[in-house]
Amino acid sequence: MEEFGFACWDCGATNFIQGRPKGFWTTTHYELPGEWTCWNCEALNRTPDD
Repeated sequence: MEEFGFACWDCGATNFIQGRPKGFWTTTHYELPGEWTCWNCEALNRTPDD
């Protein structure tokens, strides 16, 4: 598991989202949830597609 930091669109707080490797052989491609809730303001956020 790898952690990725994203800023909330509403309050700007940094949220750390855990991603799982897409395959057992890769360390560069991770699956992240499409949506997550901010720990600070509980706003619904979407994971960027880049």
